[in-house]
Amino acid sequence: MSENIESCCHNNECKGATAIEAPSLPVYRPLYSSRYDQDAWQVAVTLPGVKKENVSVTVENDILEVLATRNLATPEEWMPLGSYFPERTYRLRLDVGPEVDEKQISGALEDGILNLRLPLRDEVKPRTIEIK
Repeated sequence: MSENIESCCHNNECKGATAIEAPSLPVYRPLYSSRYDQDAWQVAVTLPGVKKENVSVTVENDILEVLATRNLATPEEWMPLGSYFPERTYRLRLDVGPEVDEKQISGALEDGILNLRLPLRDEVKPRTIEIK
């Protein structure tokens, strides 16, 4: 799996508009890690403060795209101790290639980490050939 480089991104920020962002807000590329075994790719995407209803994962033309928005509402009676951005949009695009079985992709969001399992198609998995 190789990462798809986007021409509009620089220093983890992107000014391009996506379907889930306000036009004036930057889009951030989240941190992620991936590992491969003989059956699937495992991808872990860091999405702090994002609720699962604000996450969208799609695959089109061998590109996996994760879009997520964090909306943290601070109660009116609270006063933040520092500056932070309560709203943040994340976008990650990965070239997964034709070897991933798109219909079998699964994911779960827990403790700010989106764990995706991208199973490989049976025809590209390593196999042992029996010698007779």
